[in-house]
Amino acid sequence: MEMHIIQWVRIHFFGFFLFTGASAYTDFEYNLITSLLEQYDINSRPVTNISDAIEVKLGLALNQIIEMDERNQILVTSVWFRLRWTDAHLTWNESDYGGVKSIILGTERIWRPDITLYNDVREEYVEPTAYNTIIQSSGAINWNYPTILRSYCKLDLRYFPFDQHACDLKFGSWTYDGVKLDLTNMSTSGDTSSFVVNGGWLLTSMPVKRNVVYYGCCPEPFPDVTFTIVIRRLSLYHMFNLVLPSIIIIGVSVLAFYLPPESGEKVSLGVTVLLTVTVFLLLVAENMPSQSEVIPLIGQYFMAAITIMSLSTTMTVVVLNMHFRGSYRNQVPEWLKKVVFGGLARIVCMRTIVLNNTTMDTEKEQVEPAICKKWESEINGTHPNKTNTIKKNDKTETNQLLEQILSVMRDFQSNAKKTDGEEQCRTEWQLVAMVVDRVLLLLFAVITVTVSITILTSSPPYT
Repeated sequence: MEMHIIQWVRIHFFGFFLFTGASAYTDFEYNLITSLLEQYDINSRPVTNISDAIEVKLGLALNQIIEMDERNQILVTSVWFRLRWTDAHLTWNESDYGGVKSIILGTERIWRPDITLYNDVREEYVEPTAYNTIIQSSGAINWNYPTILRSYCKLDLRYFPFDQHACDLKFGSWTYDGVKLDLTNMSTSGDTSSFVVNGGWLLTSMPVKRNVVYYGCCPEPFPDVTFTIVIRRLSLYHMFNLVLPSIIIIGVSVLAFYLPPESGEKVSLGVTVLLTVTVFLLLVAENMPSQSEVIPLIGQYFMAAITIMSLSTTMTVVVLNMHFRGSYRNQVPEWLKKVVFGGLARIVCMRTIVLNNTTMDTEKEQVEPAICKKWESEINGTHPNKTNTIKKNDKTETNQLLEQILSVMRDFQSNAKKTDGEEQCRTEWQLVAMVVDRVLLLLFAVITVTVSITILTSSPPYT
């Protein structure tokens, strides 16, 4: 029983001691804050000599790239500010206030530098007064707070989607010049240790530079600290959703030259592919800023593709015109035969097909049937086996009958020659169209591959 009483007394005595100590510390802190702020003026620069400049150190930690609005050229980032300066009016002797080394005060109760983002594009600026400052006994003040920045970023889209951009965050005092406030950087680079990886952009570096600028309004210098966020686009999304489908579509369009003219779909295929590539170009243009300084790399590729598709459709119309030109009984010019059948056919390995379907000897004689010559000799009386036993009347009737039959056969032969000539004309034009079609197939295939490789492998200077 006595042991329980002793233990109870010890516990209550220890609790009373802790409560008394904490209460005393709280009283010291309260008295310290009251003493410091009794005659404190938040509008007065906290320096001992009015001619001295207060040194403010600025640090920045990049937490996340929230958005890159490429059309409006605006970068939205989440950052952590780190400000350091010394307030000569907020110092104390620790021994006078129970060993209190630091206190926490709201920013609305003390002087703070008006550090402003010069290239800020926010419609409304919200003061970060919700975050307190930590004040040391020496007067050193640490003010750390997070915020969202919306800054203007000049984009260079020449190598889109393989582009890299350097977006500046330029900070400086809006009111105090360099004589009254000396703004410096805490380190040579921004803090990226807590950066959250972005799926569309790769953070390459974040250098810091201090500048001293003289503006036209004032003769005094104005120092600023500029953080440069260097980011490179991850091009997999655009390659998979824009470039690769375009390459496949353009490859399909080249096969229009391999499509037979009788199908009636050669021009339709070319026009459809042309419209598809145009839609892809519009999708890219919707996300690009309205500027005329440079043409993006992917824009150059789509324009080259549209040009190729337009020429391809035009040449398809020319080939179709050649294919059906023989229906109008137009003969193939001799020079065209020599160029196409003699030269181009060998290049595209179609010489054998040409020889099997036409003849190069246009002066070949047509041999009349032997029966026609025999009957003609019978009528003229020059047949070697002729006998004189046939009566005169019978001979006359026989000759008349033979003349009628011979006339019909000659008409038939004439029509056959005419039909053969028309068929020969159509065949020659179709062969010309086939050879030209094959030549254009190879030509546009080479052009498409060359243009695609040349444009898409153009190396930016920073790779």
